[in-house]
Amino acid sequence: MINTNHTKSDAKTVNLYNQAYSENYRHFDEQYIGMPDYNHFVPLLKRLTAEFNRPIKVLEVGCGTGRYFHALNNTVELTGIDISGPMLKLAENPLKGDEVNIPMINLIEGSVFEHDFGKEKFDFIYSIGVLAEHAPFTQHICTKLYNLLNDDGVLYFTAVDIDDRKDFKRKLAETAYPLLPGVIRGILDKRWETNYMTYRQLDQMMAASRFDEYEISTYRAEGGGWVGAHLECIARKHDALTKSLFV
Repeated sequence: MINTNHTKSDAKTVNLYNQAYSENYRHFDEQYIGMPDYNHFVPLLKRLTAEFNRPIKVLEVGCGTGRYFHALNNTVELTGIDISGPMLKLAENPLKGDEVNIPMINLIEGSVFEHDFGKEKFDFIYSIGVLAEHAPFTQHICTKLYNLLNDDGVLYFTAVDIDDRKDFKRKLAETAYPLLPGVIRGILDKRWETNYMTYRQLDQMMAASRFDEYEISTYRAEGGGWVGAHLECIARKHDALTKSLFV
């Protein structure tokens, strides 16, 4: 069962990413370079931002210590939002800071679910290891991110693939679920409540969204703190002229 209440997740994240944990996280950033996961995400971000071929404004949801700031091309303004104050403070000295070529960087402490961006719009929004992991990916946040994009904007995010984490007992219980008494189903619903998603759940949510096109792929993490299969979604919002070609 997908969690749709971000409040508990936000509180848990704030508690986890305290000063000590954040400092360890930032120290690990230096070791992360050269690991398989680093060599997957950094080239992908470079490619997606290079596709614009023009100056762009970027939003990172859950920017943490600024691990990926240096991977952004064509970026004239970057906004990073994170609910952890200690992590955000460390983002002032991000990984490979000498390669970060962004004239303006805005760091916001807060929840992307609650923060009012006003009339701010972005060309590229990305979130790695946050949505459908530490925070739920709901229809509400999907719509909010869509609205934050300029026409012809792109959203990229990862999600934990829960199917890859289910053991035999869990799969057996899910098979028997429809036959179980309501009380037992209620207990299981509460126990199984998670931010993680299946491919089908993510696909259904994106299909019901306002995005004009999207693609979902599976990435199997190989190291650097990442475990198992993750879903990757690239969604695009077309401008008025492009939209007419798809109608």
